[in-house]
This record gives sequence, C-alpha cells and structure tokens, in this order.
Amino acid sequence: MLSQAAHACRPNVNKQRLTHNGARSTFTMATHMPRLVIIRHGVTEWSKSGSHTGRTDLPLLPEGAMEAKMFGTRLVGLSPDDVVRLQNVGRIIRSPRQRCAHTLDYVLGMEEDRKRIGLPNVEVCDDVREWDYGAYEGKKTKEIRESFRSDWDIFQHGTPDHPTDPNLPGESVQHISDRADAVVAQIKQYHRLEKKDLVVFTHGHFSIVLVARFLNLPVQMARSFLMSTTGAAVLSYHHRSFEEPVLIGFFSPTMHPSPTCGIDFSQRSEEYQYLELVANVIRFGEVRQDRTGTGTKALFAPQNPLKFTLRDNTLPLLTTKRVFYRGVLEELLWFIAGRTDSKWLSERNVHIWDGNGSTEFLQKRGLGHRREGDLGPVYGFQWRHFGAKYVDADTNYQGQGVDQLAHVIEQIKTNPTDRRILLSAWNPIDLDNMALPPCHILCQFFVSLPTEAEKAQGEKPRLSCQMYQRSCDLGLGVPFNIASYALLTHFIAAVTGCTAEELTLVMGDAHVYLDHVEPLQEQLLREPRTFPTIRWRRAVESIDDIRADDIELVDYAPYGKLDMRMSV
Repeated sequence: MLSQAAHACRPNVNKQRLTHNGARSTFTMATHMPRLVIIRHGVTEWSKSGSHTGRTDLPLLPEGAMEAKMFGTRLVGLSPDDVVRLQNVGRIIRSPRQRCAHTLDYVLGMEEDRKRIGLPNVEVCDDVREWDYGAYEGKKTKEIRESFRSDWDIFQHGTPDHPTDPNLPGESVQHISDRADAVVAQIKQYHRLEKKDLVVFTHGHFSIVLVARFLNLPVQMARSFLMSTTGAAVLSYHHRSFEEPVLIGFFSPTMHPSPTCGIDFSQRSEEYQYLELVANVIRFGEVRQDRTGTGTKALFAPQNPLKFTLRDNTLPLLTTKRVFYRGVLEELLWFIAGRTDSKWLSERNVHIWDGNGSTEFLQKRGLGHRREGDLGPVYGFQWRHFGAKYVDADTNYQGQGVDQLAHVIEQIKTNPTDRRILLSAWNPIDLDNMALPPCHILCQFFVSLPTEAEKAQGEKPRLSCQMYQRSCDLGLGVPFNIASYALLTHFIAAVTGCTAEELTLVMGDAHVYLDHVEPLQEQLLREPRTFPTIRWRRAVESIDDIRADDIELVDYAPYGKLDMRMSV
C-alpha cells in the first residue's frame, strides 16, 4: 500500500495546454513506449563522504548544484534521443527531501519557469524517500561493519531502528521492496493509461531498488547497479509490450559526456538545437530589463553554438514556425547593396525595419535631423564602406571606405587559407549615428580545400561561416539571422567557385522577450520537419548582380506562423 503521504502523488493529468491565443491545443502523444526516468539527487556533504543519508535533510553542496545544472542541460531536451524529452513528460515526482527538490530545480528549472514551458506540477511523494537507515543514519559502511555487524549488507539485512530516536526508524528489505512495488504499480498504471513519460527525483539506494523492482527483479539484484549523484536511469518496455519492462541505460555526469536515450533512432534534426536553447533560456534564464521596456529572460554565452549543415544547397529555415523567407532575402540583398534606407525595403513590402526607421524612434535616438527611414551607417554601410564618413541614406558612397565584402570574396578566391577572412559590422565610431547598433556583429569564413584526389573527382572547395551575435532575440531575430547568414554563405560560395558547407552561430546575450513566451510554448510542441533547399535559376559571377528572383526556395513546408510582437 502507498503511505498516506504518497497519496499526494496520484496522477493529476492535464493533456491540454493554452496556446498563445488562448485556444486549447492537445498534446501530440508520443509514439514510443513511455519511459520512467529516475534521477538521483546531486552531491551533499554526506554523499561526498560516503555517509548514509536517509531522513536527515541536507542541502546540495555548491558542486552538487553545479553538477546538477550542467548535467541537466545534457539530459533534458526536445528531440527523440534526449533522456528527458520535455514534451513527453506527463508527471514529475520527487522525494520530500530538499536535496531532491533542489536537484529537480537545477535539472528542470524553477517552478515558474517549468510552467512556462508546460511541464506538469511536481508531486511530492514520501514513498520515494531514501531507505530509512535508522541506527545507521550518518554512518559509513566501514564504520557500520566495524561497530555493529561485520557482515552487514543492506540488501540482505536491512537496517535497525535507532535505539533512542523514534524519528529514525530502520527499514527491512521486505518493507523497502513493498514500498518500491507500490510506486512501480502506480508508474505502470500511469504508463498504460496515459502513455507519457514519468520522471522521479529520488535517492541512491531507493533509486536502484526502484530499478530492480520495475524490472521484476529481487531487491538483492539492486546491488549490481550503481547510481551516481545526479545520475539517471532510463527504463521503458520492450516489443511494445507493458509486460516486458527493460532497462535502457544508466547515465552519469562523470562517464557519459553526451547522454542520449536511443529509443527513437530517427535522425536528429538540427532545428532541435534552436528549440532546446529556447527551452533552456525560458527555464534557466535570468529576468532582465532591456532598452525596449518589454523585459527578457536571458542567458549569456550559451555553452554550445548552433551548427547547421549547408551541404546540398540546404537552407536552415526553421520549420516549427513559418519564417518570412522573402524578408530574409530582400534584407540580405539590401545589406549587400550597402543600403541604409528602410523605405527601400518597405517599398518591397518588407517592414521589419519600419519601427527603427520611424521619426519617433529616430528622435528618441537623438537622430531627429534624419528623414524617416534613414537608419544611419548600419550593416550594409559597414560591409561595403567601413570607415567612410556617413552623411545620409541618399548619398552615393561609391569608392569610399573599405569594401569588406569585396575583400572577403577576393581572399577566398586568391588566399583561401587566410585566417583573416572577416566581415565586421561593429564600428565604435559610428554606433551613436546608427538607429540600431548591429546585433550580428562579426563573421569569419573558412575554406576547406579538396585533396588532389577530390579535385580529380570534381570536388570544389567547401566554404563555412561562423557568426558572432551579441544580442540574440530568440523568438524573432535568431531564426531570421540563421537563414540570412546561411544565404550569405551560399551567395559567396556561388561567386567564388565553392560549395557551402556549414554555418555556426555563436551567441552573447541569448534572450526571450517575456511577451514571446506563450507563442514559443506552442513552437516547442512542434516536431521539426526537413529543411528546404535553394536552387539557382541562373549562374552568377558577382555578388552585386544577384537578384531576388535568381534564387528559388524548394520544399519549404513549415508549420503556421506564430505572432510575436517586435520590441523596438
């Protein structure tokens, strides 16, 4: 029987979430068999020393908090091969001890942030507490064998009651087996009914007892398992049968640098990198004020850059929402032309710069002497006329300043192994004259040269680009920026005799505007589709000759548009 305290962990199933417009949307149920993910708490003072910790309520050490947070970012994600797949989690259960509560917060985020990404409420369940050590509380195995019983084995002998403290009962092997069986019965019933994953945050000994009993093994078999601090065990069912429980694997922060769960062997979409970064920022980002007054949740310098293949003319245009491809293309051509007049874009029905080019905004920036639409020496001006004196958007700057883009193209053609093939939009002298200082500020190109054998087979040099972005609006800006720099790399490859290879995006301040959280919640529920490709309608020799109708977008089949307000 479940204890009275465990009644709090009865299922509270809610299979619907609010979409950004208030309508109800139903979860897409997982096609794989449901998982049980068991996570042990992080390092405490006693776990570090090897002292048995049952009812003593110790906090995590700072190193335990760090380990839980770092390993959690690798355990948790959105793709089918992640250990904890956020959109499949139907229940979260934890022990009442603070070390489990804190580990949960570091792995999955604080309560408010978990709600933001649609995770269920946490259920506190006394039946997933640690083995009651009784008289052995706080003692090490060596000490127990020296002072109490030389042949002591917890899986054979259990633990005796504390002789003087009634709050420290011992626990027999049969009792902990019965306790684990009650939890397993509840888990398996939930799996059968809801077919969603269940995550349990518990303790060292109880975690491996739970593994053994889930697998219908005797408690004594648990001694063959080892659960490290912040370690995880993943269990499910074989042959799509609830009668065949199976252990998928144990994952440890010290032994598994890149844990994956491997239930669904479908190829991981690169779009998951973006989605998981969004989820991490919503869960773990700090709330910050910003120049727009909207407010953000932000992380600085995300650990892993985003990487996208460009091979075979692939364009990483996100599919979990419709990205305004025509706007990406027209803006890029506007950059390449060195233009700084937002009205040029507006005339082509691209209004992404209208807010920053408005008279009101220019006046707020101290640029009220400019006509509406004159953005100052922004991206394109720096790319094509770096160092020239800016007058206004109508002046002809031909031959003035450094044409960085032309220099990049020339270097790729004539000196492809140069380590100085860079394009910078960050010019401190001009920042105060810009309507908006550049967010994507620097990119570097790298040419991989074919071997002689590859040349003989017609292989071309492969061009890759790495871009650094200081300010990263994950909801609106970053999807645009990924596509833009991917297109730029394709353009430069086309006019230099290369093929496009890879785009890497390195971020500084990665943030989600607070009013974007709800639509992003909807986006996180969507399964990525295959990226589109581009097709050239004619051969081009000069980047200045490229027109919008030269490039065809092929097989772009995204989900629908998600409305997000642009903060200016």
